[in-house]
Amino acid sequence: MKHCFFALGVAASAVGCLVVTCLVPSAAAAQTTLDQEQRLIQIHSLLVALPPLTSPEGYEPWQVSLGAELIVIPTISGQIGGRVPPEITASDRTPVFPRPRLAIGLPAPEDFRAYVGATYLPPFEINGASSHELGLEAAYAWVPQGPLSVALRGFALFAESKSPVTDPNTRDTLDSFDGGGDLSAGYRLDFEPLSLTPFAGVGVTYAAGNFRVFSDNELLTSNTVNLSLEAGVRVRMGLGFDAVGQVVAYPGVLVHPVFALAWTPHL
Repeated sequence: MKHCFFALGVAASAVGCLVVTCLVPSAAAAQTTLDQEQRLIQIHSLLVALPPLTSPEGYEPWQVSLGAELIVIPTISGQIGGRVPPEITASDRTPVFPRPRLAIGLPAPEDFRAYVGATYLPPFEINGASSHELGLEAAYAWVPQGPLSVALRGFALFAESKSPVTDPNTRDTLDSFDGGGDLSAGYRLDFEPLSLTPFAGVGVTYAAGNFRVFSDNELLTSNTVNLSLEAGVRVRMGLGFDAVGQVVAYPGVLVHPVFALAWTPHL
């Protein structure tokens, strides 16, 4: 029962923080043109970061997760100073973008689980925009005999994104590196044949972005360390399928939902 209250308390705190993040504007709004340009680079770099997209209990030894995530892109204003028209942003090109993701459970001591994962997105062009990505992750979880689970996870991702930002007739380039980690807790609820695991977490993400303008080869950079808050639910269904819905927030910078569907057989 104490474990239940602990997990629910963590989840409630994270959800509360997410709500506050959505409702309260950032006190440190960008003031200069350079600040606004760097903020756009920061937002677009964080969009491609790797959220957990599974509950802290992870995967059993040699269990595979083969699936796809859908990253929902919120409305992003491209207004820089008094420029008319504003910069073209990701939300002008596509409301969501898909990304395949693979994970595999590894052997671990009793009451613990471990897994490694990877994502790769080839540079397919959609509506004038493309993102070539490679990401890796690893997690170690405490999963005692019971519904509670706690996990520590680390990740790193490289991405090269191209889109017509400054001019509809060109394709500017954003090179992004995201790296960081998170601590999350979840509590499994069994409803045969389904099980639900609400989870919540907190972490930190280092986001580095290098944006190069095609027309004049100008280079703009942004390097930030960002607090991350996550809350979601994992639904384990029959036939080895998992579904996950999650909200990811970087307070004062970005809030966006992510969804995933995966097939999780045992090798």
